Amino acid sequence: MGLDISAISQMRPVEIPEDIKLWSDEYYEWENEQDGDVWNLYQHTHFPEQGEGLPNGPVISDGGYHNFRAGSYSGYGEWRNLLARVALNLTDEEVWHRVDSGESYASIPFGELINFSDADGVIGPVASEKLYNDFVNLEEDVMTQLDRYYLKFEDFEVDGETYHWFKHKYNDWKEAFRIASDNGAVIFH
Repeated sequence: MGLDISAISQMRPVEIPEDIKLWSDEYYEWENEQDGDVWNLYQHTHFPEQGEGLPNGPVISDGGYHNFRAGSYSGYGEWRNLLARVALNLTDEEVWHRVDSGESYASIPFGELINFSDADGVIGPVASEKLYNDFVNLEEDVMTQLDRYYLKFEDFEVDGETYHWFKHKYNDWKEAFRIASDNGAVIFH
């Protein structure tokens, strides 16, 4: 078990006929007849800001697609915590506390990703655009700090495997949010 990520763009709502129940044989037949992959999206009740711009219900993507394995749930949690450390010099829990205390996501780089479910949910196009800009605009600073940890210039250290793994996942996430920022979504499943 682990966390898989799919990013889609240029989504458009599609209606399921009223006489078809979700996940029934009829539903799967209807889904196969559609012009494109059908994604059933929903806004996570605990993270409404991340769902901004999402339609509730099924959509078809007419644009780009990117998927990757974020890792085991605990592995993704470690990656997310390292992102908080290299980008903000905070732990993921400190970011969660800042959000819970009322600080806006606009003032916390990567906040919409760090303070989000580690198992399921959907991040919509508005948060995806902000996150893509965070990944692009802060990449040099993040990688410089990661280098400092790898080269043991700081009290906190990362080994070679963690160093390369972090960079690889950073690029996967950046690509996912690039795609989703075009009226799309990043889907955790």
